[in-house]
Amino acid sequence: MNVYYNPAYSGFVYTGLTDGQVFFNSTVCNTNSLVDLIALHAGVDFPVASNIDRILDYYKAMLEYNKVNPGNLFEKSFKVDSFNTAKECLKWRDAMILAGWQPGKNDVSERMKVLAGIEKNFHSISNGEKLLRIIETVEKGCNLPENLEIITPFDYACFKPAEVYLLEALKKRIGDDKVHSNNNLPQNSNNLRKVANILVENKPDAISLDGDKSLELLCFAEKKEALQYLSQLNADDYSVWINRDNRAFDNYLIQVQKPTCGSSDKGVSQISELPIIGLALFTRPLNLNAIINWLTVPKSPLSTKFRNELINAIVSSGGYFNDACRKCLREAEDKDKERIKYFLPDISKPKEAISDNPIKKSVILDYVKQLSQWINANLHMEMNDFEKNHLTGAQSICSAMARMLELIDADEVSYDDLILNFDSISTEIESEISESKVGCQNLISSSSNIASIADSTIWCDFYNSDEMALSYDFLLPQEKEALKENVWTSENEQKFNRLNKLLPFLLTQNKLTLVTVKKDGTKDVVKDPILIRLEKNMDKELTKESLSLKQTLGISTEAIEQFNNRHQNEDGTIRFERKDLVSFPQTESFSSISTLIDNPFDYVFNKVIKLRKLGSAAMSAVFTTKGTVAHAIIAKLFDPEKGGSPAAIRNRIDSDFYKVFDETVLECGGILLQPENLSEKNVFKKDMNSCVIKLCNFIEKNGLSVVACEKEYKDVLLPEFESQEILFDGFIDMLLKNQSGKTVIFDFKYSPKKDKYEKWIKNNKSMQLALYKGLVERTSDKNVKAKAYVLLPDIKVITAADLIGASFKTNVEREGDLLEEMSNSYEYRKVQIKNGIVEDGEGLIFPQDDVKISYALDMGKKTLVPLDAEEKLKNKTWEKTPNTYSDYAFFKAGK
Repeated sequence: MNVYYNPAYSGFVYTGLTDGQVFFNSTVCNTNSLVDLIALHAGVDFPVASNIDRILDYYKAMLEYNKVNPGNLFEKSFKVDSFNTAKECLKWRDAMILAGWQPGKNDVSERMKVLAGIEKNFHSISNGEKLLRIIETVEKGCNLPENLEIITPFDYACFKPAEVYLLEALKKRIGDDKVHSNNNLPQNSNNLRKVANILVENKPDAISLDGDKSLELLCFAEKKEALQYLSQLNADDYSVWINRDNRAFDNYLIQVQKPTCGSSDKGVSQISELPIIGLALFTRPLNLNAIINWLTVPKSPLSTKFRNELINAIVSSGGYFNDACRKCLREAEDKDKERIKYFLPDISKPKEAISDNPIKKSVILDYVKQLSQWINANLHMEMNDFEKNHLTGAQSICSAMARMLELIDADEVSYDDLILNFDSISTEIESEISESKVGCQNLISSSSNIASIADSTIWCDFYNSDEMALSYDFLLPQEKEALKENVWTSENEQKFNRLNKLLPFLLTQNKLTLVTVKKDGTKDVVKDPILIRLEKNMDKELTKESLSLKQTLGISTEAIEQFNNRHQNEDGTIRFERKDLVSFPQTESFSSISTLIDNPFDYVFNKVIKLRKLGSAAMSAVFTTKGTVAHAIIAKLFDPEKGGSPAAIRNRIDSDFYKVFDETVLECGGILLQPENLSEKNVFKKDMNSCVIKLCNFIEKNGLSVVACEKEYKDVLLPEFESQEILFDGFIDMLLKNQSGKTVIFDFKYSPKKDKYEKWIKNNKSMQLALYKGLVERTSDKNVKAKAYVLLPDIKVITAADLIGASFKTNVEREGDLLEEMSNSYEYRKVQIKNGIVEDGEGLIFPQDDVKISYALDMGKKTLVPLDAEEKLKNKTWEKTPNTYSDYAFFKAGK
């Protein structure tokens, strides 16, 4: 049996076989697989646990050691990050055992003594110990594979000492000529051979190339251009393809409909990381973005329908502890109801969500065990190999989490400790990202994974080389001295790494192409050391000029004129044919009618076509959320049912403000509980406390009392709209009355900017306040005395009425009945749309004396609401103000 042995082999190794050929009586092995092969024929078994199980075994051993040895060398590190401390100590322990350390016998440092103490509670052997036992077994004369011959890629003298001992022991058994380096190397003469010989011998000789194309360097400006180039090549253009991280390359292959080569990584899949993502349930304060992330995973114990409904409830309400979410949980199907208690925060305990208290270990264990049971049940169902692989990874993480929790003595655990240790566990689980398909490239992930001569090789990522720390750099001088006979010297390890890096140069016969780039995204890449060495030998910079796709593939790019998908005419109109499909809603609101007047394009999409977003998986921005919370706090503290007088309100502020603030944040301001927003939340709390006090003082100063907060109006027919038979809905933030019983309207705006609202009042274009006045007077016998915008949190009052202490008293400069104008404008736009015309005009700029927008031209003679537009006196231009908050910006390309 021929064994091609290289300790650096991992994954797929190129052996030079074409389709249909069999690697008869031969195999490729790294150290672990060679040891397993010998153990199989020797009839011995030395089981080695998985890496994650061994770390947990060592974690347990360290726990036990720390109990009886307080103040030891690793105790502080273990308290800060127990899992990673155990992982690092185990790595040291395994390396020293392989180098001949005998715990308790040759301990020459405090570290060795502590590790020797931990060893008494640790009984899980490493692959290195298995290697040492196999060496003893070989030396004792065990059975070996028949006709065994071991071929290494180069002289094995630079391998780890224990690996050298194994090969020497085998050589004594099977003969000197049966353990040797590969002598089947290319014998041709070309530039590649010349360069390979100089690099392997590590010579400083100057290199001059003869002009053949056996060695080719392609340098692209950016990584994406290199990937585009590589994806256009045929799989059989090269015998071997080298690429470390194949995810991006596979994505490009998918785009050009070619077979993927396959890729994997640790801790990158939402399915395999399901147990870690679900820890969002235990964040304190509750992290709603993390909860939404948990609810949007591809596979979940909770049904997709229920999760979508709950996401919409959370996002639309801005929180979790509110009636919308309670309703969602209450109306869930029975299957989901059974699982809610394990896989969602307890909605009946809002105080837990904002506390800093640790979490009960039993609650986390229940979550892990229930999730593990669900995963196990799913693994027995029909699914593709990709999903099964990722769910198996999730099951492994669950097992490790459960085991770690059971090892913790305390009944409670802090979330920070929990996520630190469990997140580290997930990085030990490797998952497949894409699979290798028939017809793909012969792709290897490392330059060392080439075992025989290749006609041609392309190195796809010849930059940013992986420079790993040397295996025994962690040893102290006295430790290195005690183990010196068996320590892998830095000289040998560096030589081993260098020769493995040069295997493509050694084993490629006719053509080696090296692909490098100057930038990966916005980052400059690091030149490969081999390239630096070549430039030194050749005395010139080889990557000075970057190649373009046109130079390499003959592909050229050209600017494409932006496609105008709106078909907007010079007069700002968009015309459509199917007028027969147009119908208008029976009920309008301030927002819809103002959109119709100023932005008919948006109105048509929303109200006529009814193309609306069904939900959102992202929370509102912090500033928007503050406005929502501010409105809700005012509605609770100024609730007239509990007393609408300033005195009653002031008492509630003094006694209930902080309780109301916390409750409201939980109900509709969950984004403020994000870790990055906590300091801003504290400032906001102070601002809102000052805000409600100022508002109460303003109300008292004007002799007002609160009549209603968040007053709802439904299906109201205003006199001005009787001919159109349109009903109106609306919510008024606050209704008040003065001492003579007349009504005052406040509309709250969480905004520091007053200009827009001043302009509306000044130009008699405050449609919202006009509509609210109409709703009040139509549904009651009350006359509206005053109406005002109140800017929060500073209580800046903008009004044209006589209110004492108003920050900005604004005079109305344009006369007219605004409700009548709104009615006329509604009818004008309605007629346009029914005639197949959407007159938007957004993005068009006209000379002031040549505006072509019909609505703008007809405003005076048809008594319409003035359009929002910007007139620039300097340029003498007129431009309609764009709707920066449009949900339909995507459709407005090509203005």
